[in-house]
Amino acid sequence: MPLPLSIFIICCNEVERIGRVLESVKDLSDDIVIVDSGSTDGTLDLVKIYTDRIYHKDWEGFGQQKVYAESLCRHDWILNLDADEIILESLKDSVVNLFQTPEETRAGAYSFRICHVSSLALELTPSRFCPVNITARLYDKRRAGFRDSAVHDKLVTFDGSKPVLLEGDVAHISLKSFSHMWSKIEVYSALQAQDWFEKGRKPNAIQMIYDPPLFFIKNYFLRRLCFVGVEGVMIAMALSAGRALRIAMTIEKWRKREKVI
Repeated sequence: MPLPLSIFIICCNEVERIGRVLESVKDLSDDIVIVDSGSTDGTLDLVKIYTDRIYHKDWEGFGQQKVYAESLCRHDWILNLDADEIILESLKDSVVNLFQTPEETRAGAYSFRICHVSSLALELTPSRFCPVNITARLYDKRRAGFRDSAVHDKLVTFDGSKPVLLEGDVAHISLKSFSHMWSKIEVYSALQAQDWFEKGRKPNAIQMIYDPPLFFIKNYFLRRLCFVGVEGVMIAMALSAGRALRIAMTIEKWRKREKVI
């Protein structure tokens, strides 16, 4: 039986992955909202199997897309997933159990364990040492919501309280292809560079020497991409290159501004 819960997903050209995401949540909600930004690969035909609540919004940024999707949801309680995040049974059970508790006893927001799963893996069960991000995904829109930011799509609680972690996992198939990964990093680096520029951050050429290598170490070892084989090496290298690109783009913006002045 569906829960009093809306689910929304923002997407663009996700036919390879979004079907598994929707299959994992189809029984949880009678209000699944899709906000698409221009898919041409059959994504919308696939999505229509699961919901008729499909909307188009030209891409403006992560925060803007999610704020718009949130505004379309019918229920006060909302679950947000990316088009490459599949809820596993253990987490589904936790969500169902949460809705069996009195509403006044619930927190304003709940976090999920987002576990990186190799795109080549046949099983979605996360390995013991897989990279994990703790991210807020389930919330009461009267007490929490997304910020209207092109770069940051972080869920924030209105009273500043920390989201509560629910037991269970989300399988995150983050890699569709290496070329797709790089195109996403390129776009995201440009958005981040604009964000840095608007905030007055001025990186320099020396930062290009030490920052990208440190970013590689952070992702490969501390965020445990070293346990994802060749795919982990490539992702860490691409993220490091994206970091360098962000710095270079920001420096470029400041130099162009100085020439104008």
